[in-house]
Amino acid sequence: MKFISDILTEDLKDKKYSSKKTVGVIGSAICFLLVIMDGFHFYEIDGTMLDSLLIFSASMLGISVLRKVNFTGNGKTTK
Repeated sequence: MKFISDILTEDLKDKKYSSKKTVGVIGSAICFLLVIMDGFHFYEIDGTMLDSLLIFSASMLGISVLRKVNFTGNGKTTK
């Protein structure tokens, strides 16, 4: 459980959870389940719906990662 908590935590010192990471992980899990259901032919899922879910979840995770890369620990941007 600590592994999942570390993934979703934005700042380990403050124990704050990142809403962008959380939504991105949930979106990725939903997309993964839809791909499995489509593969086993339980439901027929449209490819554009899967593409939009993947783009959304990757955007949420990417925003969080880019924010972490562009800011240093003191709150100033890196050049």
